[in-house]
Amino acid sequence: MEFPPYAELLGDAIESSGDPVRYGALALALETVRNDIPGSLAEVGVYKGDLSHFIHRALPERKLYLFDTFEGFPEGDLEVGSDERFRDTSLPYVKERVGAGENVIFRPGFFPETAVGLEDERFAFVMLDLDLFAPTIAGLEFFYPRLEPGGFLVLHDYNNPESNYAVSRAADEFFANKPEYLIALPDRWGSVLVRKIDVVW
Repeated sequence: MEFPPYAELLGDAIESSGDPVRYGALALALETVRNDIPGSLAEVGVYKGDLSHFIHRALPERKLYLFDTFEGFPEGDLEVGSDERFRDTSLPYVKERVGAGENVIFRPGFFPETAVGLEDERFAFVMLDLDLFAPTIAGLEFFYPRLEPGGFLVLHDYNNPESNYAVSRAADEFFANKPEYLIALPDRWGSVLVRKIDVVW
């Protein structure tokens, strides 16, 4: 039996990720990028680097920018209360998990400050997993104009009620005057996928 090329990329991710729908959708997007879309890759909100490892394994020849505090949420980004999640990671741990290489570029610290110097970069695939309103807006404002036509932008947690639907509030506000649609994925955490339209005015 023959399978499509992206099926090989999935490998054990289907079993080990706990979210096979998301990994399957991303594998298909990355295979499309490989064949048709120029540009770098980025993940903002890396945590322990499991998805980063998957993305880099898919397209090791592309630059992959990884943005995270590697210390959990910045308190200034929280709308209410405190949130201690995602602190159980570190930059050395993620570097080991993802693997060293000249195409893996770590940008530790607070986004969007960590994107300084990348204003002229173009992106084919961007994963935003920021959970909170302000950094999600910042991620969209930075990456959307730098996304290649046909490129993919994925927002994790869009249909997740955590943080008072912070991601959906940010995305709905940002895309209200954009031509793209948010395509819901039936994955575990309610991601949406956006494919950049090349609009000629």
